[in-house]
Amino acid sequence: MELSPEQVASFEREGFLVLPELFSGAETAVLRAELPRIFALDRPEVPKTESGEPRLAHRPERYSEPFARLLRHPRMVGPARQLIGGPIYSHQYKVVTKHPFGELDFPWHQDYGTWHAIDGMPEPRAINFALFLDEVGEFNGPICLIPGSHRDGLLEAPVTPLDGSSDFAALERATVARLAERNGIVAPKGPAGTGLFFHGCTAHASAPNISPWPRNNVYSSLNHVANRIRRRARPEFYAAWEAEPLEPLADDCLLQAA
Repeated sequence: MELSPEQVASFEREGFLVLPELFSGAETAVLRAELPRIFALDRPEVPKTESGEPRLAHRPERYSEPFARLLRHPRMVGPARQLIGGPIYSHQYKVVTKHPFGELDFPWHQDYGTWHAIDGMPEPRAINFALFLDEVGEFNGPICLIPGSHRDGLLEAPVTPLDGSSDFAALERATVARLAERNGIVAPKGPAGTGLFFHGCTAHASAPNISPWPRNNVYSSLNHVANRIRRRARPEFYAAWEAEPLEPLADDCLLQAA
């Protein structure tokens, strides 16, 4: 799959790109069917909060064939290569689950802030891909982004603990206010199968899921192979130590796993 020049220009201008209906209902159903088994696992890649609630499943390609195929899906790998401008590898790969009436939220941050401060990623040559496994609306904790904030580069952000995950570089409120006053805030929404690419320096956050409906998203953080991390400061399922290039599989690889 290849993005159009207009789509690439939009990503470079706004810092994100929404692709409705990127994956079919049948394809997302294959992935969604794996979630109960994955979050019941007792393994370090599926950390729990202090209350015992699972919120993230890191490196699901290690214990799920459908998610292993998604990691190399051409509808993700192809556009990511275009936007990054070269071969890519998987820096992070995870499922984030927001239970109905749950408490999970993520403060305002730039992902590159954490990758640089903790992992020693040299340059912001990495992007995120998010795939909605459920319909995302205004009530079940959508991701919120500040358009154009990636053009400000790396912003100052203290590293603080995050319950159920590793340390995290959160943006100061004054910084967020300044960015939002200038560019506003958007919250991409859509049915299961919606794809979202966003820059590693795009400021974003998400509120808790206050609805009776689930919100499960897959996030793949994709980095240029020449930009691999320089420090092994946390377990490698949080930040890959090896920069193995991703090669795309066949376009129907998810349906083959059904």
